[in-house]
Amino acid sequence: MIACSCRVVSDRAIRAAAASGLGVADVRRATGAGSDCGCCIDTVAQLVHEEAATACSSPCPGCPRGGIPR
Repeated sequence: MIACSCRVVSDRAIRAAAASGLGVADVRRATGAGSDCGCCIDTVAQLVHEEAATACSSPCPGCPRGGIPR
């Protein structure tokens, strides 16, 4: 599915970036998602959060993937 229409970024691309340990802001910078109109920022955050939840069964204190920063 296309998560960001402006930059044509798929949910797979966002999940792949998040799987490498990036937080929401870094995923946005890496993929370009959410950098134009901003309508997809919540979707990007949700996808990063979902990926972090599946990758980390118990996140470390201060883990950048433990929250949903904007």
